[in-house]
This record gives sequence, C-alpha cells and structure tokens, in this order.
Amino acid sequence: MVKKIIKEELVSIPEVKEIMEELFEKMEQIETIQPDPFQDATYEYVHNFSKMSAEVAKKIIKMLVKDYSMDIEYAIQIVNIDPNYHQELRVILEKDVTLRDLSDEDLDIMIQKIRDLQA
Repeated sequence: MVKKIIKEELVSIPEVKEIMEELFEKMEQIETIQPDPFQDATYEYVHNFSKMSAEVAKKIIKMLVKDYSMDIEYAIQIVNIDPNYHQELRVILEKDVTLRDLSDEDLDIMIQKIRDLQA
C-alpha cells in the first residue's frame, strides 16, 4: 500500500521516541494492528539513544535557533549527540561558516545553556 506524505518535518531522536510511544499506545488499543519489524527496530533505536525528553529537546532546539541563529539541522544534531565538551560541539558546527568561528569559551557557554535547560 502506497502511503501519502502529509507533512515533512525535521525532528530529533527524543521527538521520534515520543511520536513512536504515542503510536504504539494507539496500536495496543487496536488489538488487530501490530508494529512491523521496521517500527520495532526504530523504536528500540530511539529508546536506546534518546538522551533527554522530547519537551527538553524542543526547548534546546528553540534556544539554539533563536540565540545563535543556528540552522535547525545543527540544533537537532546537538540534541541527538548531547555533547559535553566544546571539541564535540565544534565537530558538529564545523561546516557552518559563522558558528565554526565561535571561541571555546562561547561553546562552553552554549553547553552550559543546554545543561541549564536539561535541569
């Protein structure tokens, strides 16, 4: 069966986890529908690699886009990886011409803002 794409949106791993949890709850209510192997594998992946709640992820993405004029793709990668050190952050941002020039101190401040939102 061909499925029609209604909406396309970039989302982080924690957001995918939230979406899949809602989907699985609905499937449990309809006993005749079971998740397929692809859905099971995807859910297992997001369950293992999600490092924060979807709500916190959305706040961090919003802060990064607003405060640093960051493209959403980079903000989502930061949420997915959840870097602890400025070197990790620098690897993510190296292709962005404005953000790659941030100092180590600025990157440490960015990491601290992320930690504050996770608290």
